[in-house]
Amino acid sequence: MKLTDLAMLRLHVEAVWGVKLPLIEQNEITLLPESAQPDWQLYAADLEGGRVLIWRADLASEEREKLLARLDEIERLPERAPLPPNASREVALRLDAAPALEMASARRLARLLTEDDYALIEDSWPGGTKKILLYQPIGVIVEGRLLSMAHSSRRTAEACELGIETLPGARRQGYALAATVVWSAAISAEGLTPIYSALAENSASLRLARAAGYREFARAVTLV
Repeated sequence: MKLTDLAMLRLHVEAVWGVKLPLIEQNEITLLPESAQPDWQLYAADLEGGRVLIWRADLASEEREKLLARLDEIERLPERAPLPPNASREVALRLDAAPALEMASARRLARLLTEDDYALIEDSWPGGTKKILLYQPIGVIVEGRLLSMAHSSRRTAEACELGIETLPGARRQGYALAATVVWSAAISAEGLTPIYSALAENSASLRLARAAGYREFARAVTLV
């Protein structure tokens, strides 16, 4: 059964920021009291069905009014104008189409990384290797070097958010696409929902997402 955009939004926000949300059944909600509180105060997401405002739990009504005024100012900016400090735009995407690269071709380039690959991971991206190995990282290894790696940068009981790393000299060669396609299939096989997100200005990441079969379901502004 395909999840609704509202259900996807909840999975995305919980995975990325490690917070807890109620079911999104209206256009304005507050983080649950027992949730960790993120650095942002307001997360405003635009979906096909309308806007959803997600508030941090500790905000007084006057603080909310000021944040809404800031959000209104941002909306009046030209499309490519830089955002004011303490604000950012992101795009959230869901796996919703066939990737541009067939699975058989992707698997010829990318494979599951194991503890036997510890040194390769550490050599390309030092630090955090033990944590990365917990979540089924997928890598592209060429001539003994790990050139690209897809892994679950954030994980909940329901969803995983993609983290994708590619060495500068190995970009634009299809390695990141292969790793992303194989990672997405592995996460789906676990019964979890793969999620992709990127800053709105990160055109390279958004092109990769589309090639891997991900489609936008929300655009959001976060206000700190």
